[in-house]
Amino acid sequence: MGVIIPELISLRRGQVIGIVTIVDCRFSQVASGWGLPLLYHWQLENPREITPIPYIGQLGIFEVPDDLVMEVVA
Repeated sequence: MGVIIPELISLRRGQVIGIVTIVDCRFSQVASGWGLPLLYHWQLENPREITPIPYIGQLGIFEVPDDLVMEVVA
């Protein structure tokens, strides 16, 4: 797909590094960009990089407490 994947050791782990707005979820019959055919795909907008916040993530969508985010976004 023409995407360069960095070495695992160089990836940030255990941190929230950005925020996006989820605007839609769409089913796609065909592959395009990152999307695989016959699957649902999030449509994301307004990506914002933030100062990394130490936080253990989860699979799927999850919320980070507002007070942690407000400290780095303000």
